[in-house]
Amino acid sequence: MAEILEFFSQSSSQSRDERILRLAQKVRSGKGSDRAFEEIVSICEKGVYELAYQITRNSEDALDVSQETFIKLWQMLLGESDFTQIKSWYSYILRMTRNCSLDFLRKQSIRRSDTLTVTDSEGETKEIEIADDDISSDPVRSYERKEQIEAVRAAIASLDDDYRQILILRETEGLSYKEISDIMGIEMGTVKSKIFRARNLVKEYLQKRNIF
Repeated sequence: MAEILEFFSQSSSQSRDERILRLAQKVRSGKGSDRAFEEIVSICEKGVYELAYQITRNSEDALDVSQETFIKLWQMLLGESDFTQIKSWYSYILRMTRNCSLDFLRKQSIRRSDTLTVTDSEGETKEIEIADDDISSDPVRSYERKEQIEAVRAAIASLDDDYRQILILRETEGLSYKEISDIMGIEMGTVKSKIFRARNLVKEYLQKRNIF
């Protein structure tokens, strides 16, 4: 299973949260608030968009949800609420994203598509990639690799909403079980069992098609 998920990346959530906190304090103080908020958006926009897309399954809707999420974050930072108790800023913002996404679906009654994409560090959409050695000189391996990419993407897209969202939060965003628990509003034990089940479902999907 590790080979299937090698394309996922992780980052230091602690340093990211500390940076967001410092920027949030600048926004609240009013000193360079616009620039500080732009930096918060820069840090979070990739993860916010990816989660919004996984829930809405539509790129334009995901952009709308992302914008709504950051509007609500801006209003919260400039409001009277006490945000000193927020322990994980990134997971807090993703929880806002999830809530905005679900609200959007309830209002729009969107028909979801059957595709799965991710965005790179520059905000460009791309297909999930599987780590591999140099295959440029081997057309056969290149073709097989494309088949594997499509199969993994289809396997993840075939998961039920909760399984797909949790797998993305864990493997793509590198969030802890506790952070996912806070975002999804479920017990940590449930998070662990759902991640285990989601990985097995992906594995079973691929094995049935003799992909891995």
